[in-house]
Amino acid sequence: MRRLIAGLAALLPCILAAPAVAQTNLAPQAAPAVGAPGFDRWRVAIGAGMLFSPDYLGSNDWRVTPVVAPEIRAPFDTFFLSFRDGLGVTLLREGPVQAGLVLRPRFGRDQDDNDALRGMGDIRLAGEAGGFISYSDGTWLIRGEARQGFGGHSGALAEARLDRVFRVHERVILSAGPRLSWGSRGFAETFFGVDDGQSARSGYAVFRPRDYWFAAVAAGATWLVADRWTVIAFGEVGQILGQSADSPLVERGSATQGIVGLTLAYRFFP
Repeated sequence: MRRLIAGLAALLPCILAAPAVAQTNLAPQAAPAVGAPGFDRWRVAIGAGMLFSPDYLGSNDWRVTPVVAPEIRAPFDTFFLSFRDGLGVTLLREGPVQAGLVLRPRFGRDQDDNDALRGMGDIRLAGEAGGFISYSDGTWLIRGEARQGFGGHSGALAEARLDRVFRVHERVILSAGPRLSWGSRGFAETFFGVDDGQSARSGYAVFRPRDYWFAAVAAGATWLVADRWTVIAFGEVGQILGQSADSPLVERGSATQGIVGLTLAYRFFP
């Protein structure tokens, strides 16, 4: 057990290692879970691959970034560390319904990442802590989360996703469905607002959005190419809505955002 705990601690920074996820936070919503049997046993897998995404939320400039994606789950998901679902614990499980606590990173932003950000200053790494509730019967996956930010931002967020799962072959699983995200004034002003100091440095007009909305569709494919090797492909495209869509950072970039990812995962056990 000590080795397992040490391994979990060592793998935690892997979730924090991908700048593409850091800037957009789209990928965890898009990615399907690593398929693994044995829900009543520990499941441990790790993937590595590439992401193609905007270099900040609202940008129209793209970058390709390597990513490491762990997938570690205790029996019945009492504990999980996942590229898609974050770090969490399940406190309630009634048939296909689960509920619990979740912690996600929200990476900041460096004003040197893009010319559009010059003068805006940097945004520090933030954590987002809250709760989740999900329903999964093997055909439908529904999940909702509500989280409060701390550190780099102090806004509240809520997210919902719906997936239809298709088992097109014993080794191939497809999934697709809509996504919806909301952010409070605190979140919107941090990532899309322009205060007086930022206005003076950047040349943008002062802008104070009250909310952030993002609506998208996502799809993923999981292909078991060998007994322990899985190829995972995923993508998402959506639109920034609400007052944040009128931000000068979005007008300089694009309200349409997307991400495409491809990873190769190895399942250690079961």
